[in-house]
Amino acid sequence: MAGYVLELTRWNVKNDGTDAINTSKGINAAIIWASQQGFAEIVLPGGIYLIDENNPIQPLSFMTLNLGGSTLRIRDNGLQKYAIVSFQSNQQYSKLTNGKIIGDKDTHDYNTIPGTHEGGYGIEVGSFTPKVGSNVRFLSIDHLEISNCTGDGIVFASTFGQISPVPLQFAASFEQGGINTSNGTFTVDSKRIRSTLKIDLGQSLIKKYGYFGLYGNGYGALGSEITTNHYDVIFYRSDNTFLYAANTVQFFDEVDVPVGAAYARVVLHQSAVPSSNGVSINLRVPEFPKHCRVEQCQIHHCRRQGISICGGKHLYINECEIHHIAGTDPQGGIDIEDGYDLNQFIHIDGNDFHDNTGYDVVVVNGKYINITNNRINTTTRYVSLGLNRGVDKAIVTGNTIYNALVSLEGEVLFTNNQLYGSHLRLSGDTQLPREINISHCMFNNCLLTLDKSTPYQIKIEGCKFFNDNQKINSFYNAKWCSVTFRNEPQIFSNCEFSGDDYYYLNYIINGTKGGWIYDNVTFTNISKPLGLPGGTYTNCKFYGSGALSLNGSSASSGEYTFKECMFNANVTVNNAKTFKLLNCYLQQQAGTAVKIQNVSDQVILKGNVISYLNAAGVNSMIKIEAMFTGNWIVIEDNLISSLIKQTGIENLISNNQQVQVIIRNNTLKNAIFKLNGSELYMHNVIDGVMV
Repeated sequence: MAGYVLELTRWNVKNDGTDAINTSKGINAAIIWASQQGFAEIVLPGGIYLIDENNPIQPLSFMTLNLGGSTLRIRDNGLQKYAIVSFQSNQQYSKLTNGKIIGDKDTHDYNTIPGTHEGGYGIEVGSFTPKVGSNVRFLSIDHLEISNCTGDGIVFASTFGQISPVPLQFAASFEQGGINTSNGTFTVDSKRIRSTLKIDLGQSLIKKYGYFGLYGNGYGALGSEITTNHYDVIFYRSDNTFLYAANTVQFFDEVDVPVGAAYARVVLHQSAVPSSNGVSINLRVPEFPKHCRVEQCQIHHCRRQGISICGGKHLYINECEIHHIAGTDPQGGIDIEDGYDLNQFIHIDGNDFHDNTGYDVVVVNGKYINITNNRINTTTRYVSLGLNRGVDKAIVTGNTIYNALVSLEGEVLFTNNQLYGSHLRLSGDTQLPREINISHCMFNNCLLTLDKSTPYQIKIEGCKFFNDNQKINSFYNAKWCSVTFRNEPQIFSNCEFSGDDYYYLNYIINGTKGGWIYDNVTFTNISKPLGLPGGTYTNCKFYGSGALSLNGSSASSGEYTFKECMFNANVTVNNAKTFKLLNCYLQQQAGTAVKIQNVSDQVILKGNVISYLNAAGVNSMIKIEAMFTGNWIVIEDNLISSLIKQTGIENLISNNQQVQVIIRNNTLKNAIFKLNGSELYMHNVIDGVMV
């Protein structure tokens, strides 16, 4: 049946911005009538509809509410909470489209009723205490302009839905052993723990929705002694016979109840029996939006958020513009927070975020989060894009990010993004370690901070870091250097650094540990000091670079090994424990190729080629300075050559120092030794003569 155009007089509706009570009542009555008559769409005539703050518009299932280009505006009020459009009746296949939704942010009464007044929503999908239910399914919201709400433009909300047994009873019920998932019998199993309690499947919420599950508490926590992500559910008939088993269920997922099941038992996939204090698992039947889409909407000048996601699965936010959110924290574009790992399969694609006071996108908890092909441009010093440590299996790809602070702590693949004048901060603690992979991204005038408390959980692969004279205009704490090193070592591979930073390329914080891994990393056209952290550098290239300063944050952390690397930079080693230069090629123009200063243990220069192709004097090609305090130095199997006579190896250590210097099997051309006489040298060839 064709769409129904609402008849203003018939339903006592005003489209001139007056008579909120009758207008809200009339629109809702017309929606119900149109649904009963079989209309698939109801269309509002153009105009401004003043909405009663106590009576939101309530679209129905299997219908489109087409605003017809008109405006729904909330009546000025002083309520803590309101909604202009509300979906709280388990609607399915409902659509809201084509118009404007405006709150009363600028004229709201914030004083008469005390409180935060952050619950004024343009569109409310679900609720913690819904009118009928929050299980909204297959909802479409598109081509809307939503603005000036005291809270959020759009909120997706869920119920908690706790059922029996209560958490304290459940927490105290675990014992060693499993349950056979083929016949329901108890088993002896040192790798499983089972609850002794029966879950009554006749409870009202289970009977209403046909599912339940194991979830965390109000903060999403399962408990400090829960070490698994999975459990089994075994269903029994009322006569105690086995019916069915659901194997390897994940926490925060729903378990469908089979027909004929009277009760169920659960088995956790872990060996240790927790104490009751170490468990905060809740049995729940949460209600939440699912399979909902927000597309081609403009959401702006709301007070708290553009969109809040507080529990939902398979939600899609595509091609929206979200901007100028300001007034009360978090003041963000999209906030995925309450509901924790109930937030799953969230897709944020092709949106434009700008001029938001707080976050543009923040994910506190959730899994399977995809943030793709968005444009983020911020003017704030707040975190613009944040994925906190409770996030699992997130993908951030194809985004363009300007002048922003990006903070990643969760399990994230951050790939094929372009960042300009921004700061990417990677962190995380040892209590909840998460792997972060940064892959094939381009950083222009940016800062990367590595601050993980667990080693080798960050991998930077195939990325390019470019700096130019605009670096000084970067995000406020991104302009000083390109990489800041803190805490435990991580891994770089197949990356390229090019162009001068404002001050220096790298900044090593005191306390940074050694052991960093660089594999096939190229440094080009960098005249400022590089300042590399202690670690192993394999097949790395230093082209057109200035002095390479190796200065460990402490003598214990400064252990450097270079293998099969290429240099045309002068290398100075200071405040390090060890330095090894193995099978490398140093093509020099001037200056000392390798300068050994304060090294506390050992130096090995082996199998290298050091070549000076110009005729300028260089003082010494390899120089061991008097400040050396280590135990021994080995210089062997190197080829050292110059076009004119130079000093090949110079040892300035006093001959009364207890340092063993071994120089052997080296080949020198147009180069000589300057030694103190305490060295052990043998089988060296100078200009074809063995010495």
